[in-house]
Amino acid sequence: MAQAYRNQLTAAAIIGDFAEIRCLIDQGAEISARGDDDITPLMGAAMAGNGGVVTLLLDEGANVKVRDVHGQTVIKLALDHGETDIAQALADRHPDMVVTDPRLPRGEAWLRTQFRFITDHVKEETSKPDPALLERLISGNLGPVENRNASDVYWEHIGLCLIGNRPLDIERNYSKDLRQCRMGTFNRFFEGHDGIRQSVELLHSKLPTTQYDIVETVVRQTNTTDGWVTERWGYYDPENQVQVTDGIDTFLIENGKIVVKWANYNVKDKVDPRSVYERIGFRASRYADD
Repeated sequence: MAQAYRNQLTAAAIIGDFAEIRCLIDQGAEISARGDDDITPLMGAAMAGNGGVVTLLLDEGANVKVRDVHGQTVIKLALDHGETDIAQALADRHPDMVVTDPRLPRGEAWLRTQFRFITDHVKEETSKPDPALLERLISGNLGPVENRNASDVYWEHIGLCLIGNRPLDIERNYSKDLRQCRMGTFNRFFEGHDGIRQSVELLHSKLPTTQYDIVETVVRQTNTTDGWVTERWGYYDPENQVQVTDGIDTFLIENGKIVVKWANYNVKDKVDPRSVYERIGFRASRYADD
């Protein structure tokens, strides 16, 4: 019955049926739960351009931070459907929420800050991201996928992950023959694009935001389109009381695609003092300006 209510509430939100929405909420429908179509009622209303329904759902306590099965936020989904005013209204209503989509001014400012942190903390000049990539991410014009080197592929992958555009990241940067191993919290092996989608869903089930901290990255080119990358990273989230201090990923890139990925991280359900996090060699961006 609960799932049926979720589906009905999302359907009512999409068509803008206020009476049905209020009736379902009164009957106990879960206002922030994803239905069979993997979106929440708030997402459905935002994508359909029903601003009044968006306001009603928020007034009733809908969680604006819930992501869809692909890790996409309601703001991104609204923007993808041309609903810029709704996306901006969501951002304005939640001034403390991290907005990662560069199609909104707050998202662009946030992404520029993240790239500055990354560039500052990658020691080798040859391993740093190309500044032109940031501008391509902001403009949305990423260019062709052909003839990219390992650095281009890796840093575009990082940029799209930060933004929260996992579907585009998978399409552009991962081989369909991908082999991926995750260790630590998840000891699982995945293959292909379906495998990476499952992996992303698991990741976001434990780490609710896309904002993480790169401690160091080493990029090595073996020829014009091939290479390997190793990345040391951490995650510090006092709001949700989770952190990662042992994150390390390695990528093998061939012909401009990630063909092998190995990732290790253990998610801890508490946040230790900052000094513990800093022992891995990074002052987390979440409190860089404190």
